[in-house]
Amino acid sequence: MEMRKTSRGRPRSFDEDAVLDAAMRAFWEHGYEGTSVTTLESATGLKAPSLYGAFGSKEALYQSALERYASEHGAVLRPDGPAREAVAEFLLDAADRFSEGGLPPGCMISTAALGVGAAQRAVATRPAKMRAQTLDSIEQRLRRAVDDGELPPETDAAALARLVGAVIQGMSVQAIDGATRAELRALATVAMNAWPAAA
Repeated sequence: MEMRKTSRGRPRSFDEDAVLDAAMRAFWEHGYEGTSVTTLESATGLKAPSLYGAFGSKEALYQSALERYASEHGAVLRPDGPAREAVAEFLLDAADRFSEGGLPPGCMISTAALGVGAAQRAVATRPAKMRAQTLDSIEQRLRRAVDDGELPPETDAAALARLVGAVIQGMSVQAIDGATRAELRALATVAMNAWPAAA
């Protein structure tokens, strides 16, 4: 839904960062489709003309919220040290983030746009690219581990990276379904049993 922008030159009387944080939490909790204009107005304290005057369309606001989520709440794969330790830390960090008190459960990038209808398919493009970038960074880290002898030469780095990605997305869904931090951390620990034995 596109809203008209406010008149030019009119000063804004709100904190854009605070409004973006509120919108991010709304999308994170309700998903893109489930976040109505009314929901955004209630979350941000702004009426639609002011909200979209600052950020553009609902889709543009969602994209900005995704970037905010990634920068403030996304788990990051450590580039140095042993690859196995880095991946294990990555999964445990995700488990902690997905179950952090006071925040919506799960991962906004994993789940917030999965249910969009065909007419809104473009909305899902950015989070899909973000997930693909994460998979690529994991795969490249694993390929380096193969080159360094940390993993056997026959290791399928692409498949192992997809396994890590699947665990991340699965933990997100389970967190939304009520899994506790301890349960998610246990899942992450067991998932690491799939790590190939050193040559």
